[in-house]
Amino acid sequence: MKNLLLSIAFIAVSISTYSQVKVRPGLRMGLNASTVTNHHNSERVLGLNGAMFVNIHFASFYELQPELTYSNQGYKAERFSGVVDPYDPYFSSSEQDVNTHYLGLAIANKFYFVPNLGLHLIVGPTLEINVSNNSYYDVTPVDLSLFGGIGYEFPMGLGIEARFKQGIIDVRDSFYNFNDEYYYENNKLNSVFQFNIYYKFGM
Repeated sequence: MKNLLLSIAFIAVSISTYSQVKVRPGLRMGLNASTVTNHHNSERVLGLNGAMFVNIHFASFYELQPELTYSNQGYKAERFSGVVDPYDPYFSSSEQDVNTHYLGLAIANKFYFVPNLGLHLIVGPTLEINVSNNSYYDVTPVDLSLFGGIGYEFPMGLGIEARFKQGIIDVRDSFYNFNDEYYYENNKLNSVFQFNIYYKFGM
């Protein structure tokens, strides 16, 4: 009898625990405003981002969301040609939009601090692969970033969010011997603001 009661209790707890876990697929899309840090006169440029994800609802205050991502990032800056001397007749400069396309995997952790309210914080890492770019220097094949943000989800599964993603790997794949301390001591890192809408399927 004792073993039977323990078995029933175990099954009841397991069912209760499982019933709180909900798995829902979804899509996310939005805009990037990106740049590369420590680049002379660089400006942010707009690009697209998107993701397919699986949202795992573990508790009323926490969800885990693995994401397969696409992100178009880059920057706008002057590119110099000829001898870099404004008094030299061969000196010239032009604006260039640098675009890098990344495919990646992100792990978003969502924290809901108020019950029955869709307001939440987002934090996590992302690992991305550079699939193409038009940069005049070699770009690293892989970028590792950390992101954080805030979002709001409506009861039907539609949500809006804002994220900031900061790269932690220098995007230059190779260094050149400019004998310049500024060049070596100031890493060029991806810096991206993301503004998204998303939808979780199923209820």
